Amino acid sequence: MKTNDIYWATIAWDGFDDQTQGERTITRFTMSDLVEGVQEHLIEFESRHPYIECASIVVKDTNKDEVVTERDLTETVKTIVQIKESKNNGSK
Repeated sequence: MKTNDIYWATIAWDGFDDQTQGERTITRFTMSDLVEGVQEHLIEFESRHPYIECASIVVKDTNKDEVVTERDLTETVKTIVQIKESKNNGSK
């Protein structure tokens, strides 16, 4: 079985109404690219006080084009981002 892993995460921010709240979902093909993308979006939307709403990996069987498994990675991605941020803040 040939598989294709897709990592995705949603960065969200709260608001007072539909005009001020929002979210951005990103997809990547590796975990390291996902973490990097999440960090970039947290910086991009910093003024809106964004947070990581969820993250996951979806493994698809490319021969059958169907999902084989899906796993929640939210806490893992949050932890990695926090560690990277604390390392970056410590080096300044």
